[in-house]
Amino acid sequence: MSRFVTWLVAATVVGFAAAPAPRAGERHLERGSRDQAAMERLATLSAAFRAHAVWTASYRQEFVPAGMEKGEVASGTVWVAWPDRALFMTGTPVQRTMALVGRKVRLVDLELGSCEEHVLDDQEWERIPLVAVLDPRHALDHFRVTLDGQGRLILEPREPGGVARVEVVSGGSGLPSEVTVVDIQGAVNHLWFTGWTAAEGPPHGRWLPQPPQGVVCQSSSGNEAAR
Repeated sequence: MSRFVTWLVAATVVGFAAAPAPRAGERHLERGSRDQAAMERLATLSAAFRAHAVWTASYRQEFVPAGMEKGEVASGTVWVAWPDRALFMTGTPVQRTMALVGRKVRLVDLELGSCEEHVLDDQEWERIPLVAVLDPRHALDHFRVTLDGQGRLILEPREPGGVARVEVVSGGSGLPSEVTVVDIQGAVNHLWFTGWTAAEGPPHGRWLPQPPQGVVCQSSSGNEAAR
């Protein structure tokens, strides 16, 4: 499911992680020493997404494999709707389309003529950083949330799974201008967003992309993906 992990990072804007909730004693200690400025920044990010029903922006993405200095670069347009909808259309003309609708993630690759679909189970849903944005008060159940010296919001899963660190830079609108995701192998996924504006909705009013003609989406659930 590595392709879903990469694109789920983009869809949730602040990345994908698999981190169990801390033990009760650890949670209490962390909350007692929380970085208030970081929590305020996280709350601002959440409020910015809720200011309009739908947002759209241009984006550029570079995925750098572990041990490499440069990686594959892609660009396109994204539409995001709080709390759980996102649509990424990559390339001109569009080559790949990825969507998050509720618990369902769908990736359509027009070049390969493929369609993959994954349904997040309860455990996966609770452990993605999107939850931290939707409910900042409970973010510390799963993530260490801090600000670094340059004002970047840092989310680190307490017990890293697929992702080790997520960095978010907010733009003037309060929405993300840059997101960096580092996985436990050292691969780095950079995302840059520009021109956030309110939108009426996704193209043609449809969040989930249609598979290529004659292609049936290959589906899996969270339990199946873990096998």
